[in-house]
Amino acid sequence: MDTQAIKKESEAIVSSFDGEICDWLPVYDISQMRSDSEIINRALIMNAMINIAFNAPVDFIKNYIDENQLAEHLSDVEKTILTQSQENISEQDKINLHWYLESLWALIWVMNKFDDLSFPYPIPDDMIDYCPDLQQDEGPEKFTKDIEIRSFEEIYKMRDVYYRAMWSCRHYQLNNDPHDNFNMSIIMERRRALSWCLDKQLDWDDVPQDT
Repeated sequence: MDTQAIKKESEAIVSSFDGEICDWLPVYDISQMRSDSEIINRALIMNAMINIAFNAPVDFIKNYIDENQLAEHLSDVEKTILTQSQENISEQDKINLHWYLESLWALIWVMNKFDDLSFPYPIPDDMIDYCPDLQQDEGPEKFTKDIEIRSFEEIYKMRDVYYRAMWSCRHYQLNNDPHDNFNMSIIMERRRALSWCLDKQLDWDDVPQDT
C-alpha cells in the first residue's frame, strides 16, 4: 500500500471541496485492523446507545445490550451511562451520544451498506432504514446478516481523507473563517470511527484526533 500516493489522493479530494492543504501533514502508520465481529458489535452498541439521547429508558437499552451479549464490548463511558437513570444523565453525555449518529454512519459505510461517505454531506434522512429499530423490537440482523466489511486499504484511504479534512477545518476555525464544507463535529466523529476500526490498540473513549 503506497501511503504517499494515498496522501496525494486525499489532498486532491480535500482541494476539490475548496479545502486548504497542509503538505507536511504526515501519513498514518499501518496498524492491525479490528475483526468483523468487533466492528459489528460496536455498531450495535452505538445504535442502541443513541436512543438514550432521544430519551429512551436506560433500562430498556441496557436490557437490549445484555440480551444480545454486547455488554463486554461497552466502553467505560458507556458502562457508566448505563448505571444511571434517564433523569440523571448529564446533558453533555446526551449530546455526545447524539453525535454517535455520525460515528455510526461511518461504521455503516465500513459495513459496505452505501458508497459515498464524503465529508461535506450530512447523514441522509433514511439512515434509520439501515439500522435495527429498537422501538419496533428489531434484533441485530441488519448489522449481522449479509455484511461485507470493507478492506483495510479502503478504510485507510477514507480515514486519510478525514484526517486531512480535519486539518483544513481547523485552519478555517483558527482564521475565524468557517467553511460550509468543513464541519468539525461531523469530520471528527466519522474519523473517530474509521480510526478505531483500523487500530486494535485504540480505546473507543480516547481515539486521538490530532492533526
